Amino acid sequence: MRLTTLAFGSVVMLSASLAFADGGNSGAPPPATAPQGPPPAADAGSGSPTTSGDTTSSAITAPEPVAPEEAVEYGIGIRLRSVYVPQSILELFVDRAAGGAQNYGYGVDIVRRRGNTELQLGIEFEHVQPPEGVYINKGDVVPQNSIDYILSPQESGHDLGWFTIDFTFFHHAEINKYVSFRYGAGLGLGIITGELDHFNVVCAGGSTNQNVNPGCFPTQFHGTGTDEDGHNFQQQVKYDLPPVFPVVNGIIGFQFKPTDKFTINVEGGIRSLPFLGLEMGYFF
Repeated sequence: MRLTTLAFGSVVMLSASLAFADGGNSGAPPPATAPQGPPPAADAGSGSPTTSGDTTSSAITAPEPVAPEEAVEYGIGIRLRSVYVPQSILELFVDRAAGGAQNYGYGVDIVRRRGNTELQLGIEFEHVQPPEGVYINKGDVVPQNSIDYILSPQESGHDLGWFTIDFTFFHHAEINKYVSFRYGAGLGLGIITGELDHFNVVCAGGSTNQNVNPGCFPTQFHGTGTDEDGHNFQQQVKYDLPPVFPVVNGIIGFQFKPTDKFTINVEGGIRSLPFLGLEMGYFF
């Protein structure tokens, strides 16, 4: 009985050992698993994009529209100008002037335009001849002091002028499609051409600063003055002028645009001297 019990116990222990060695993969079917439910919904606070609810957190902002850059254009122009200096302005520098000065000038421009702004390179020639006659320096008194009798180009054979080059910046305030108010300023240099000639005249007795004819006129102009230099008015005297003068521009006017490429400028202002002018230009 004891042997039988021992043998039975041995068989049970051996069977258990073999079952353990087999990894539990005996011929018995595996236990059934419970069916799985639907996947859990994503947490709204996790920051992950969803297909429902507020989607602004994943939206991409569109870039702001960029205005097209204004094109740069180049053009050429022809200018005609009338330079006028009233006698009242001349007499700021002398006690007496023979009158106001009026001369003409003409030139060409190279223009760079972008939108409503223009940069202009101008080349111009102008006559700047004062009128012929008697000029009395500031502080001088006739007949104690001599006077200058300036000669016209017809009498002297020489004409005074200047050749200028200047840069001017303009802006345009558009009134409508065809008309703009135009204003600008600039700087340049003027090179003197020709010469200005005169006689130094000692006025006859009885002459005054207000009464210069005939006592302060040279004899060839039906006067009774005397040549201070002793040449009997046969040798004219040249003024010693600086070869270069500054050019200062301050200009206002209107620009008319019959077409986008063709412009007409009517303008005036200061170009070292007061002027009125007309300019026509074409842009490429």
